Amino acid sequence: MDIADLKQTCPACKGSGQQPGISNRGVREINVDGRCLACEGRGFRLTVVGQDLVRLLRPFIEDLVHEELRGLQAVPPPKPPS
Repeated sequence: MDIADLKQTCPACKGSGQQPGISNRGVREINVDGRCLACEGRGFRLTVVGQDLVRLLRPFIEDLVHEELRGLQAVPPPKPPS
């Protein structure tokens, strides 16, 4: 499997993640934050295989994040130097 099997360059912004203007009903408007709306500023879009992989891994990643957050809450914050 190659990375090209998981993602493809966004055709709207051509991989830059930026889109200075958007077209709304034929009228050009200012895109305030400049991010590409099609790829949400990432510069790529996931293929079907990439979406499946994300769906498969998401629960595992969420569990790791929650476990880490629980661990951080169990450790008291360091005391500032006096």
